Amino acid sequence: MINKRGKSFKGFTLIELLVVVAVIGTLASIGVYAYNGYISSSKQASAKNTLMQIGLAQTEFFSNSSYYFSSSDACPDTYSDTDNSNIGTGLFDNAEYIDKALEFGFCISETDGNFQAKAVSKDGKCILTLDDSGSVKDSSC
Repeated sequence: MINKRGKSFKGFTLIELLVVVAVIGTLASIGVYAYNGYISSSKQASAKNTLMQIGLAQTEFFSNSSYYFSSSDACPDTYSDTDNSNIGTGLFDNAEYIDKALEFGFCISETDGNFQAKAVSKDGKCILTLDDSGSVKDSSC
């Protein structure tokens, strides 16, 4: 390109560079937002799968012992991971069975011969429940 004085130059103007930076920043912010959504939905799906595994383990535990395993008298609707290792040890013979990276607290309570397993997210916005019928219910996800 040749400027008014007849000299040629190579390169980009400051405005062109700022526009490119703004476009890249906008695309990055959209990508980060979408990525966070994928992460939270995958953690929720993993928590549902863990609840289903707990339900299957409860069925096996009941067939061996004639009662359901219980990690707590009552399961609160707030996050607590204190029962995770009890569930891992009692049902799966492995205290570290429930992955801490899920950021869900799990609890199992038993009343009148029926059990209820509950998973509560760390932020408290997602509560999943499983009863002895085997269906997982999303109460607030």
